[in-house]
Amino acid sequence: MPNRNPAPPPPTFRPATRRRLQDMARIGLFLALFMVASNVIPAFHPIPGVPVTLQVLVVLAAAGLMGVGRSLLFLLVLFLMTLAGIPMMSGFRSGPSFFTQLTVGYAVGWFPMAAVTGLYRDLLADRAFLRRGLRLPVFLGLAAAGILLCYACGSGWIAFRNGVAFFPAYLSNAVFFPFDLVKALLAFVLAERVALALPDARRAPLRPAG
Repeated sequence: MPNRNPAPPPPTFRPATRRRLQDMARIGLFLALFMVASNVIPAFHPIPGVPVTLQVLVVLAAAGLMGVGRSLLFLLVLFLMTLAGIPMMSGFRSGPSFFTQLTVGYAVGWFPMAAVTGLYRDLLADRAFLRRGLRLPVFLGLAAAGILLCYACGSGWIAFRNGVAFFPAYLSNAVFFPFDLVKALLAFVLAERVALALPDARRAPLRPAG
């Protein structure tokens, strides 16, 4: 005798829910990478007493993969975790005291840096006119502009706190610019590789196991 009450089909995630899950996974991935860049990979010192970490690389890669809005959300979560006492910053620093340090302006500068670099993903990366050979120069150009904005935020805060002129403080960042351009190049490679590895949110709905 045929079954008059067949089992219902397994539920599917709506595209919007799928996108949110992917966003959460990607933000979580970059938070983990940021922790590694801050406290696992040793900093190097091109100038005695001035550590250089791979934090900028992670922020640029997040912007290159997730675009403006989601990379800013990543940074907001990062700052909230730091404020809550989770040691996300270099040297395992965290808590409200981190935001009183002299160099906190550079961390704040990650927001405009991500906003500018994220335009690569939001406006340019999927355009037909942007041939593969142009993707890297476009990304590096946007990343360089974002890095300079980050320097402006950091130097502005230092100048304000120390009562010194802005432009000499800003020009002192020139020694770090080549290192940050190398980080931007690595960030492009990382963002593009992760984009190939992770499924696109506009594909077929995900069916949960079972």
